[in-house]
Amino acid sequence: MFSVCSILALQLRRSVLLLHSSSSSPSASYSTSSAAAVQAERAISEGPRNDWTRDEIKSIYDSPVLDLLFHGAQVHRHAHNFREVQQCTLLSIKMGGYDTGLKAQKLMTKEAVLQAATKGDFHCALMSELFVFFYLRQYVKETGSTRFCMGTAWRDTVGRKTNFNQILEYVKEIRAMEMEVCCTLGMLEKQQVVELKKAGLTAYNHYLDTSREYYSNVITTRTYDERLENLEFVRDAGINVCSVGLLHTLAMLPSDPESVPINALLAVKGTPLQDQKPVEIWEMVQMIATACIVMPKAMVRLSARRVRFSMPEQALCFLAGANSIFTGEKLLTTPNNDFDADQLMFKVLGLVPKAPSFNDAAANVYEAGACEKAASSSG
Repeated sequence: MFSVCSILALQLRRSVLLLHSSSSSPSASYSTSSAAAVQAERAISEGPRNDWTRDEIKSIYDSPVLDLLFHGAQVHRHAHNFREVQQCTLLSIKMGGYDTGLKAQKLMTKEAVLQAATKGDFHCALMSELFVFFYLRQYVKETGSTRFCMGTAWRDTVGRKTNFNQILEYVKEIRAMEMEVCCTLGMLEKQQVVELKKAGLTAYNHYLDTSREYYSNVITTRTYDERLENLEFVRDAGINVCSVGLLHTLAMLPSDPESVPINALLAVKGTPLQDQKPVEIWEMVQMIATACIVMPKAMVRLSARRVRFSMPEQALCFLAGANSIFTGEKLLTTPNNDFDADQLMFKVLGLVPKAPSFNDAAANVYEAGACEKAASSSG
């Protein structure tokens, strides 16, 4: 017969063996061997890479959410000041046009903009064709925005010389306010990109939207290769790239975009994606953390439909690596978060506004001159 001591000793030995077995099991060690953990360590030690495969990026995204969140935060804190969040303002300076379903409107004149700014009537300016840069002095900069983004609803700039020259003046004026300037103007000619660079454009926004294989099912106004060529013009001119697309398409570009907005889809009736279910917060966290790991130096911007998410949910996004938001009552044509609510969120979460970031001015002039010479010589 076994004594009480023998039985206790046997039970203890079984417990130790069970503990050893569980600690060496794949599930127990998964947190240190998940794809998110492996690739985050590589990103920290080796920096950005552009030889990703779709399966590699999918394996990161499919890592356990808390594990992915932790390692995305690690990479983010290695590459950025984790408390800094840039506040940006996005404005449509020309609505309507090619199959958008919106009434076409002319680009707002400088006189009309000045009048709207003088009246200080934000809603009037928005409803009438939208204000542009002069209102920045009285509204945008006071709300903490350090990056101003302008968008036009046209396919390209062909035959729009007057409008394009007006936009060049907008860019110069906004840069004079010590703000970053981003534009999305559709397809550009190479010389136009050079002119935008000389005017002081910080970044150009151009979406890849989806994969090459699926592109024609979503976009009919241009081809996938035209998009890539536009991005090449922008990159060659020394302008930062801001782009949205599938993570594997962005991460496999010759150079990572400096800016990657993450949008929660707004399913609009009458569009090919009208039946898509709302994006869940965990999908946003997975996307942001994965973007941080595969493109560690990029600004990951918490963008469209942020208004759907509560402060605690947005906090998870910032923890995962988001470091930019869009401010203002509207984001193009959709509602956006309240300014006071954003200021409270910054205070509660201990976030601080990120200052604008510019390249060296002398280097900009030199690069713009070199690009202009190259463009003229190429005919």
